[in-house]
Amino acid sequence: MKLLSILFFILLAGTCLAFAQKQTFTAAKIEFDHLGPYSRVQLEAVAGMHAGTEFTAEDLDAAAQRLADTGFLGVVGATTAPGRIDAITVLFDINPLDRSQMLHLTFENFVWLTPDEIQAALQTKAPLFLGYAPQNTQLLDEFNDALTDALAKKGIQAKVMHDAFEPSLRRPEIDVDYWIAKPALRVADVKLTGVSTNLVPLIQKSVNSVAGKAYSDGLPGGRTSEQILLPLLDAGYIDAALSDISVTPSVSGDSTAVVVAATLHSGEVYHVSGIVFAGCPLLSADAFAASAKLHAGDVANRAQLLETLEPLDTAYRREGYADVIVRAKPKEDSATHQVAYTVTVTPGEQYHIKTVVPNGLAADDQGAFDSAFAMKVGGIYNPEYLAGFLKGSGAWQGLAGYSLAYKAYADPDTHTVDLVLNFAPGGVQQNVTVFGGP
Repeated sequence: MKLLSILFFILLAGTCLAFAQKQTFTAAKIEFDHLGPYSRVQLEAVAGMHAGTEFTAEDLDAAAQRLADTGFLGVVGATTAPGRIDAITVLFDINPLDRSQMLHLTFENFVWLTPDEIQAALQTKAPLFLGYAPQNTQLLDEFNDALTDALAKKGIQAKVMHDAFEPSLRRPEIDVDYWIAKPALRVADVKLTGVSTNLVPLIQKSVNSVAGKAYSDGLPGGRTSEQILLPLLDAGYIDAALSDISVTPSVSGDSTAVVVAATLHSGEVYHVSGIVFAGCPLLSADAFAASAKLHAGDVANRAQLLETLEPLDTAYRREGYADVIVRAKPKEDSATHQVAYTVTVTPGEQYHIKTVVPNGLAADDQGAFDSAFAMKVGGIYNPEYLAGFLKGSGAWQGLAGYSLAYKAYADPDTHTVDLVLNFAPGGVQQNVTVFGGP
């Protein structure tokens, strides 16, 4: 992060004098011009300066550098307000990063740690951590160690891993998901209270669907609690929620069985009163309406709402807008149990291809790849093209004997993508986009 040149001035006997480097002063007050999401206590702790701290010009320089080194603040500067040598007000000019410039962290299966314990563990590495981390930071790897240590203190010897995931309809942010790879956690049972008789068939279906599956409280859209609610959300219970969730683990060898207990609040069934979309350069309002799966008068089915938004999301992603956010903002009428959706698009920036590295091809097949692969350096990043590359015909029939597992390393700062394409004979195609660089 950038550190501004620091000016030190005090008013003494009516004259503005520059600090001598070894002159000692006493801070009467520490002020920050932009707190952002942080408290004064947090920022003072990082700076290492509080009311009553004695300091020199070098000390103030070092305090500002400590703030800059966190990576959570864009630009840091420090000045002093006019005053007595023994009662100086220190002013830190900071610019906290906007959350749109940061990575949202999720924690998939840390059932032995509370959210507060997770935050405390990560703040040992990053005192300003509040659920988000700067892009392109080494902290992401250090957090693996912090979480491993926190689990060890609970008597759990675990292997912690993480990966980053691009935004989607279900997740409007770049998410970095942390999970315990060992021991593996699976759902043994689900115990719900508050389930009315008419909802038993719906809930029984979802409970059966998560039993025996991996437990998750990480990436939005894939959480166990969300899977339990899916049949209700698809049946129009748009306010359905679980409260008082508890997860009880039981370790056996390299695996852990968890029992999930919660109270269900179903709410009422809602119908759609309308879906408003003004149109955009990549998809007109008429085209959007023509492909819509959800219409006025229908039950407010979550799955059909996502299917309705999918063509809009796809239209932007195929043009390189990997950060696009498509939202359907609901406006509920609790008296009539109707909901109106207003659809908006936040495109973000276009991503272009920086490098393409194919691995695993026989020498005779390299030419076929060079001829067939249309996503060249400098071109638009299109995940739809990548996903279907080996399913085509014609020019790439010479690659028909291969499967493709690729990673697209996206850099949110430069809006470029490094493609690593790993070919192998036979097998299944796998596709991953990773934010933050290889």
